[in-house]
Amino acid sequence: MATHPVGKGTVNVAVNLLKSERNLLRHLALEEGRSLSTFMRRQVVAGLHKTNPAAAIEMEKARKQHHTEE
Repeated sequence: MATHPVGKGTVNVAVNLLKSERNLLRHLALEEGRSLSTFMRRQVVAGLHKTNPAAAIEMEKARKQHHTEE
């Protein structure tokens, strides 16, 4: 799977996963035609909508703002 340089205004966050967990997530991402990082970011926001909706809204707002500033 190809990697891309870290974009301006972004950071990488390391999450230790079992190889089997990573492989499962990679498979699910590929089924959706997404990169692993995009898939995981979307899953985080989806989970936040259930556990902390205000935080999910903040993350979505931050991403929209980031894309308009590019």
